Amino acid sequence: MLKDRLKLARKNAKKSQQAVADAIGVTQSAYSQLETGRVDSSSFLPAIAKFLGVDAYWLQTGKESEKFDPFITVDSVVATEDYKDEFIWIDVVEAVFSCGVGESIEFHFDTINGKIPFSPSFMKDKNVTDKTMKIIKAKGDSMADYIKDGDLVGINLAQTEIIDGEIYAVYLAGEGMLKQIFKEADGSLVLHSLNEKFPDRIVSEENGRNFKVIGRQFWRAG
Repeated sequence: MLKDRLKLARKNAKKSQQAVADAIGVTQSAYSQLETGRVDSSSFLPAIAKFLGVDAYWLQTGKESEKFDPFITVDSVVATEDYKDEFIWIDVVEAVFSCGVGESIEFHFDTINGKIPFSPSFMKDKNVTDKTMKIIKAKGDSMADYIKDGDLVGINLAQTEIIDGEIYAVYLAGEGMLKQIFKEADGSLVLHSLNEKFPDRIVSEENGRNFKVIGRQFWRAG
């Protein structure tokens, strides 16, 4: 749970609750509510993670940042013909999703800029196929330090139903972006950036007609 990860990270960093609160600009009482579990989310989590020296995505979700899977060939771009049948080759498509304020894009999933090999066991574990997985390129730093500018990001096109707190490639009003999504009680969605410099964007009933979830992010490499 978030409260347990906060306590663990703070104790490992040898910081007091007051020190964390002062660093992020809230009262000690407000921060304490996170560690007691009375509040289970906060826009200050990326700042807290930075101060405590832990991964922001881990602090928020309990999941480790995904890097190259051990079953994936590191030298993927130079894999030889001898090994081509041992892997499933996934297209790197011409689609840039912004890790910033959003960027006007056109989808070019039919334009292939390369392929990366993945093992069948990796694909089975992630519950994706060569038909449902695409690799796109991230641009900007709103999702740093988890997703950096230029990273390749694997998305599952079959997973468009929003799971609270997961990261998705989305399309909003002509802009493509990668954002962490939170569901609000009133039915609106919060498109959240892990980099505290970037404000949240709200998807409401009014602008939701121009909103589309492309797929859930589940892998990255950079």
